[in-house]
Amino acid sequence: MSNTASNKLQAYEKLFFVLLFTAIAFGFLSDFFTAPEGQLRASLIVTSIKWLPVALLTPALLKGKPNNYIWLAYLLIPYFCWAVLKGFSPELVGKLGAGEAVFIALLFSLAISCARWKKAL
Repeated sequence: MSNTASNKLQAYEKLFFVLLFTAIAFGFLSDFFTAPEGQLRASLIVTSIKWLPVALLTPALLKGKPNNYIWLAYLLIPYFCWAVLKGFSPELVGKLGAGEAVFIALLFSLAISCARWKKAL
């Protein structure tokens, strides 16, 4: 049983980190493609500052403590709200916002699952 739980935890962690980096990249790409004319640099600076807390928490996640995953899950709640609000925008911005919201919801679920499996082991 422990070997199965350990394998499931490893699979969850791998998927979690793939989704984490995908969500950050998706945030940058959506802001890149939807930046107003002549404001690309400002948009990317704001996006960098927006994702900085998540990037700073990533080394703590690599240590593997379950509470770090829970802190990240709490940290993702405002990002999810921002993505949902962006999802109500028209055209491409709305579609990218909805996609970002889905990525963040999956990331939240995986963070909670990783914390649960780590505490179980």
